[in-house]
Amino acid sequence: MIRAVERALAIFEAFEPEQTMLSLLEIGERIRLSKATTYRLVNCLAELGYLVRLEDGRYCLSLKITRLSGMVRSTLGIREVTRPIMLDLVKRTGETVTLNTVANDQRLCIEVFDTPSPLMSIVRAGEQTPLLRGATGQVLLAHLPKEDVDRIWRETPAASRPNRAQLDKDLATYRRQGYAHTTSQRVHGVTAISVPLRDINGKVQYSISITGPAVRVDQSVGKFIQALLDASRSISEQMGARLSELPATETIVGVRRKKTKTARG
Repeated sequence: MIRAVERALAIFEAFEPEQTMLSLLEIGERIRLSKATTYRLVNCLAELGYLVRLEDGRYCLSLKITRLSGMVRSTLGIREVTRPIMLDLVKRTGETVTLNTVANDQRLCIEVFDTPSPLMSIVRAGEQTPLLRGATGQVLLAHLPKEDVDRIWRETPAASRPNRAQLDKDLATYRRQGYAHTTSQRVHGVTAISVPLRDINGKVQYSISITGPAVRVDQSVGKFIQALLDASRSISEQMGARLSELPATETIVGVRRKKTKTARG
């Protein structure tokens, strides 16, 4: 039963804004199911009113999906989605976890769950810090338009600016690998790891971070990166992002990221 549900949901995920109509063969290829299995599932969803078979034999999502999507709570916000996952991260890592966004060209912390350890990196909700320094600010900076990055860099006092060529290289790396990791860049002796969160449009407006004393965090960097990448994927999916928009699987600091499951016949 669980596999059938996963396969049915995979069929819905096969449709995209650019391809709202798909043939049976195209659906099967996208979700990697045999033609016979795809046919049975698609027919079932059509009979239930979730898919419509068009005159040319292709299928599209029905207006029943639109009606259900309209019932999603308009009050469902980023805090509600991230809170249980952030709390789980604190339990798993033992370190401080924060939710952050960009406000007035600064990194703004909007939610904090502290480590239970007395030795901690103190971060407070409402705290604003420069985007140009530290993993949390830079992972958000990495997803801003280039003109915004240019302006923020120009308007920052020269003494506080990082080398521009190195900054551009670092930001490109963060976008590619899906996380930022720095030590003693903003606060001496503190290590930070941060991941972006994508919304239904694939845009990054928020990030979650793990911060703590380097003497403790550096021993578990690989494990913490993996935990944050998993959290980023989970939150981004709940916010409507497509898996194809998330970073590809790769080996990171000796930890291999989990591959996304696909339905197979």
